Amino acid sequence: MRRLLSALWSSLRLHHFLGLFLALTILPAFAAGLGVAPTLLEFAPNEVAKGLTLRNTGTTALRAQVRIFMWQQQDGKEVLTPSTALVASPPFLNIAPGGKQVVRVIQRGDAGLGAVSGERSFRILIDELPAASVDDLGVGGKLGAQPGLNFLLRFSVPAFIESPLGETAAKLNWRLQDTEAGVKLATENTGSGRAQITDLALLSSEGRVVYEHKGLVGYLLAGSSRIWTFNLPSSAATATEIRMQVNGQPTRHPLAPADLTD
Repeated sequence: MRRLLSALWSSLRLHHFLGLFLALTILPAFAAGLGVAPTLLEFAPNEVAKGLTLRNTGTTALRAQVRIFMWQQQDGKEVLTPSTALVASPPFLNIAPGGKQVVRVIQRGDAGLGAVSGERSFRILIDELPAASVDDLGVGGKLGAQPGLNFLLRFSVPAFIESPLGETAAKLNWRLQDTEAGVKLATENTGSGRAQITDLALLSSEGRVVYEHKGLVGYLLAGSSRIWTFNLPSSAATATEIRMQVNGQPTRHPLAPADLTD
């Protein structure tokens, strides 16, 4: 019996040690963190460049890649296409622990400027890359692969270039759509600028809130339309007004009643 208890105790001590060892080895991977600021870039038509600051808030070096895409909304889907209207310099970065680096986002004025009359929309994707292997950097390389799990981060920063024809603004038309799947909310932006929509609420004719969505609802780009995927209650069909923030400004719109569709 003593031998059995001694064996069990030794096994428990071994498992405790192994658990502690594994926890310690994965800490560096969990500690590394990528931060990006600002979270929105807006260019005047003739503005040459803006800065995007990447910070390494962790205790190990990290690598990152910056890519820029033209951003469109088609048939309710987000479509990203590689673009040269904005370019990132540098597109690849190595950032030391606790360090930061500024990426210049440069506007190329000759890249499709005459093709559109409204605001142009982009997405800047910043990806944290896997740590380089020791073979890539040599023994003792500061970016050597770390043991444990690696959770890589991605940031998607919206960027906009104002219209060369003057001030841009969103113009939203809202309506309810009654479908076999239930009541849906449809929006069309016939303006020349995007709409960032937050804190949305549907109100009945008595002023009663029948549906509310706190925080960011989403973007509707100029010339785009979409049907939102909210799970609206059946009482939303009685809503006659919609209240929200559009680009940070409180606004209200009349709401066209639901119509039966096939």
